[in-house]
Amino acid sequence: MFSVATNLAREKTKGKVERLVRYVKDNFLPGRQFEDLEDLNRQALCWCRQADGKVHHTTGKIPLQELEKENLQDLPPRETLDKYRWETRIVTRDGMVSFDGVRYGVPWQYSGKEVRVRLCAGYLEIYYGEVLLAKHKAQYRSGNVVFLRGQYSGLTERNGIPVPFPCANKKDGTVEVRELSVYDQLLGGASCG
Repeated sequence: MFSVATNLAREKTKGKVERLVRYVKDNFLPGRQFEDLEDLNRQALCWCRQADGKVHHTTGKIPLQELEKENLQDLPPRETLDKYRWETRIVTRDGMVSFDGVRYGVPWQYSGKEVRVRLCAGYLEIYYGEVLLAKHKAQYRSGNVVFLRGQYSGLTERNGIPVPFPCANKKDGTVEVRELSVYDQLLGGASCG
């Protein structure tokens, strides 16, 4: 709720932001009781309106009255803004992208590549250039892992890294039997003599 970015090139703004945080800590939070985050936010908005309705000791003006003179326009609707909120991520070796503490799957062929992600209308969209790689329903519980259907298809046929679930393709639970030379090739010709 109270987040103010400072301009890194102007060290003078840092103190202003820190004073604002201290002002809120010293004047709003002490002794405050609330039932949940929604209740705390309601109380904070009420407190802000009261604080902004008083004469500011430095400017000698009432902040709410000055704000009305600004003639500010409303922000565009969330659906419009979401289309332009992009972040970049690197796809991990296991074909995952991390976003807000949740790991989302993309096709394994994009491992190590930089992709663009955005949260749009309740879905996380993952793009490589202009190509939509995956669209997942957004998850809001940190630590969740969301796989993409077919995320690892074709991996073993191309001699790639092993599929994360070694028995995933075997419905009967049997283990594939391979020549030992396959493992020698995998280790680069090194063998235990």
